[in-house]
Amino acid sequence: MKLAKAMYSCHDVPVVIFDNRCGAPCLYCNLFNQTVSRNNILATGDKGVLKKLSDFKGAYFSPTTDCFLPANASLTHALIARTWAINPRFVPLVVTKQVIPDKTIQLFTQNKENLVLQISVPNLDEEAVSILEPGTAKISDRLVMIKRLIDNGIKVIVVVMPWFNLDEDINLLPQKLAKIGVAKAIIDTGVLQNKQRDQMINSNNQLIKQAALKLVFSNGKKNGYTLPRNIRNNLLRKAVIAFNESGIKLVVCTADNPDLEDSLPLCTEFKHHNF
Repeated sequence: MKLAKAMYSCHDVPVVIFDNRCGAPCLYCNLFNQTVSRNNILATGDKGVLKKLSDFKGAYFSPTTDCFLPANASLTHALIARTWAINPRFVPLVVTKQVIPDKTIQLFTQNKENLVLQISVPNLDEEAVSILEPGTAKISDRLVMIKRLIDNGIKVIVVVMPWFNLDEDINLLPQKLAKIGVAKAIIDTGVLQNKQRDQMINSNNQLIKQAALKLVFSNGKKNGYTLPRNIRNNLLRKAVIAFNESGIKLVVCTADNPDLEDSLPLCTEFKHHNF
């Protein structure tokens, strides 16, 4: 494994990169085979990463693969537990589409004030999610876990990214999340490269195919396929209203879409307390 410099301009914490990658990457993922420049590597190997982690105020677990894949879960737990033992103020930014093991939920509960936890729920369509995100937990299992975490006093940010607007009722997702106690979510439409867009078009799901066909190529800060700017802004505005009406604060990630309208509640910086 490796510890590398921050991968996103909005983050000022390093990223943890696991050797064990996803068996089948998400259709929209362009980080699956990404390599890190030697100049950006801060530490290598389990012992090297552990020794270096505590020097930082936090770290991102993990942009290139899920830190709670079965092959990574024990190592993730050990790294975070040992780093907290050395530096109790260390704040891991954890993003997952998997079910977090019980022992790690207990660890998170004990250190909930120094944790930023994001769990992906892109939509409620189990079939679509199983195609978009092969090998990840069912949405129903993620919702059960989110409720358990919130009941334990852990703040959970639901990540609706990338959001493809698969013709679902825009109110259903926030209403479902509000019922289990979610108070904050973050949304983004994402940017796809040719390979990822083609994979969606060639999928067995018509909703996924139609969503990909609506994307157009953009020569923006990040070249790739995304919704036209006016459509993107209008859809995100509707999403913000729907989430807010359900009692959930929704912010819009600008990592992939820096051209969004300032009238939207834009998220441009990773910050604590509990983000």
